Amino acid sequence: MAVVSHDLRNPLGAIRASAELLTRLPSSSQCSDGVTKAADTIRRAATSMASMLDDLLDIERIETGQLPISTRPHQAGALVHDGLELLRPLAEERGITLRVDTDIAADTMVSCDRDRIRQVFSNLVGNAIKFCQPGDTISVRLDRGRDTVVFIVGDTGPGIAPEDLPHVFDRYWQARERARHGVGLGLAITKGIVEAHGGVVRVQSELGRGTAFSFELPMA
Repeated sequence: MAVVSHDLRNPLGAIRASAELLTRLPSSSQCSDGVTKAADTIRRAATSMASMLDDLLDIERIETGQLPISTRPHQAGALVHDGLELLRPLAEERGITLRVDTDIAADTMVSCDRDRIRQVFSNLVGNAIKFCQPGDTISVRLDRGRDTVVFIVGDTGPGIAPEDLPHVFDRYWQARERARHGVGLGLAITKGIVEAHGGVVRVQSELGRGTAFSFELPMA
């Protein structure tokens, strides 16, 4: 998997660079709007492919117990805001409210790999944005335990069928009606990242009333 991913990155990088160059052509050039739009489509597709390669590598590392985790103390609330920064414009564009509810003290610290936890939020909140409708709400809440902080990502979306709940963390698995959204690795990677931190990820859902994913991180 590592060899294949490495070999694919070289031509993929060339595609992305060429597409980026086309989108930056000056307006006075002979490049039509159609070509510019096509180049932007190529660039976004190549970026998506690169993300898929990263996911495949992460799954391979998780399965072999070699997922790199570098833990340091981080402020719990800052992790949430950092994780949601890039997702908020997407939620607003789709008419979805993204809210943070926390009473956690500003000095509450957790021990984690910041980049990996940002990846967890990207997967959980990104999934919620995909399946929620305009007018829905996605909320992130923090609860303080005895020696952990629990992060809860809830939404008012369509929910998950009871028969599907046991499978949501399976690799490459998706409910049939959701098969058009990605390849089914995000939640499996989320589970691997959280477990690599010594935590547990859980899900609760009810059809028509929304879904809540929660995961815990050890206090620093």
